[in-house]
Amino acid sequence: MSEAPDREPDLADHPGRRRGRDEVDPELLVLPRPRPKVGPLLALSVLVFCAYFMIRLRSDLVFAHRGPDPAQVDGVAGALAADLDSYVELDAVPDRAATLRVFASDARDGHRLAPVVGSGDRLWLLFGGSHWVEKPDYDERVRGRIKLLDDLPFRDQLVAHLAATTSPRAVDARAALAALGRGGELRDLAGDGFEVGPATAVTVVERAIGEARVTGFATERQPDEAAWRRALERAGVLAAKAPLEGKSDASWSFLVAAPGGVEPLAARLVEAKLLGARAEPVDRTHRAAWRDLRAQGGDLVVAQAGRPPARLAAASITGILVEARRRAPDDARVLVTTDRPEDYWHVTALYGVLGVLALLFTWALWRGLRSAREPEPKEETLS
Repeated sequence: MSEAPDREPDLADHPGRRRGRDEVDPELLVLPRPRPKVGPLLALSVLVFCAYFMIRLRSDLVFAHRGPDPAQVDGVAGALAADLDSYVELDAVPDRAATLRVFASDARDGHRLAPVVGSGDRLWLLFGGSHWVEKPDYDERVRGRIKLLDDLPFRDQLVAHLAATTSPRAVDARAALAALGRGGELRDLAGDGFEVGPATAVTVVERAIGEARVTGFATERQPDEAAWRRALERAGVLAAKAPLEGKSDASWSFLVAAPGGVEPLAARLVEAKLLGARAEPVDRTHRAAWRDLRAQGGDLVVAQAGRPPARLAAASITGILVEARRRAPDDARVLVTTDRPEDYWHVTALYGVLGVLALLFTWALWRGLRSAREPEPKEETLS
């Protein structure tokens, strides 16, 4: 009897056996993966990214290390001479009549921007958009961060608005009389200069000399115009048959002679026990263009369309308002009152992270460029 042939050994667990088409080799699962490589292009991109944000954040980093106490500077001149991104405190009066609303960020209420009186529009104050949440100040003392207007996002918006609008500027009557007949620069009562042209609109406010307005209000003793007219005539205040200047449902106004001014007239009303009457000065407004004004013998003559020119004594002029455009000089600065150094505590940490990333990817860029310059090994061929 012949011996049975040896059985073929079981190779299912043999590591080197042939695998099927869809069978996974467990040895391939434990092979080390190649480390990801940082190419020169990726390293350069990250390096440029870090450099860009480090440059953008440099001013915030400088401001963050200014300390909690602001430097005391002397008014507008001190603010204009201070270093950029410095934290300062000074006396500054905003021109509240020229306050604008700008949007320097995503804040819902935006911000309020006003020029400083006497700065020639070279210094502006930036406040929060809502005055309800800000601490009220009563001493015109402000503190904040010095920034160039050109570095703020609303600069173009401000320049466009100032070029399209005018605002009234109060000027001294004597200075206006001296400047008539010529254009150029004029200064307002705060000392700020502005340009005046022939077509510039001007409003002149005149207080009548030797004249006053008496207004009587309805009372039980003087319930109507006739009763007030009789009472004022008895007191020697109103001339007989004087015209009525104006009236409402419960008041009547008359123009009366007041050679001594309003105070003696008011005293006469009290003496006559006409306590329901009020004496006040008479103000008249004249509107014209700059070219329609001229000086004559120390008086101001205002040409009026369709009417004789109005001649105003210099002593009777209480105000001259010139409609002029403001400007934003190239060296204009903004005091950002909403910024404090302690609010930028996170900038130092962020700057450090960006610096570390910049160093790492500078090294990665150097390695990538170095490996790209190395010659590739030549393959040996068998003869």
